[in-house]
Parts: sequence; structure tokens; C-alpha cells
Amino acid sequence: MISRGNLVNAALFQVTWFACVLGGAAGTSIWGAGALAALLAYSAATPHLKADFLFAVSLGLIGLGVETLWIKAGVLEYGAAAIAPAWIVMLWMGVGLTVNHSLSVFSGRPWLGGSLAAVAAPASYLGGERLGGVVVPDPWLLALIAGAWFVLFTLAFALAGGKLDLRRRQAYERAH
Repeated sequence: MISRGNLVNAALFQVTWFACVLGGAAGTSIWGAGALAALLAYSAATPHLKADFLFAVSLGLIGLGVETLWIKAGVLEYGAAAIAPAWIVMLWMGVGLTVNHSLSVFSGRPWLGGSLAAVAAPASYLGGERLGGVVVPDPWLLALIAGAWFVLFTLAFALAGGKLDLRRRQAYERAH
């Protein structure tokens, strides 16, 4: 059963997605920043703030690197941007703020979450293209993005579910 809090988180993320993409299409990151602030304020009212913040910052940095790689490789175009624009980085941060909430169902099933992320990736970028936020020069190259999302989000959900607790693994390795 989905909790009310997870529904609020999901709705705030959808607002963040549209604000980031439409703002990006309009040449501004302000819309996305406002929506991301609302999503972060929601997280601040939950016991997951520290973990949410870590996921948001981590995915923001990963998004900056990955999106810049896609630009350099010609997989995606964000106007004349040579590096990932702020609005797409904020969108990745917004995803980080959902891992312990509306996407928490996948923390126990990281492979399923990664698989669904791989399916959602092309749809998300194609939706962003229709709204004018990004150009996808060759839709077949979205398979690369789908593969990257599968790996990244399988790992993210495994981390959220404690399946990749590195301290526990290091302690085990020291003991054996």
C-alpha cells in the first residue's frame, strides 16, 4: 500500500520534472530550483533528511557527469551547452529525493527498480524533447542512456535497501 507521504513525494517530483524541463526549454533554471526546494522541504519534514540529502547531492553530481558525457558523445543536445545545464542536474537531484520515499518500494528489489528506470529513461528524454528542453539527435542512442540508468538506479536502490552497506562489507572482509 502506498502511503500518503509517498504520494506527496511523487506529486512533488512530477512538479519538479515539469518545472525543470519547461524552465530549461524557456532558458531558466529558476522554475526547477523552486520546485526542487519544495521537494527538499518535504524531505526536511521526514526522518530521511540526511539520506535524502546524500542521495540528492550524489545523483546531482552523477547527473552532471553523465549528462555532460551524453553532450560530448552527441547522444543529447542542450542548446549550445558544453556541460549539463543546471536544470537537468536539479532534475537528477530531485530523483535523489524520491529514492527513500515514492521509489522506496524498489529498495528491496533493486533489479526491478533498475529495469523500470531503464524503460523510463527513453520516455523521459523523449518527453523532455517534446517540451523543448533537450534534443535527441538519434533516438536509437537512448539505448545507451537506458543501460546507464539500469546500472545507476540498480545501485542506488541497492544502497537505499542496505544491500550495498560498504562498512558492513569491509568489517566482514577484515574478519575473514
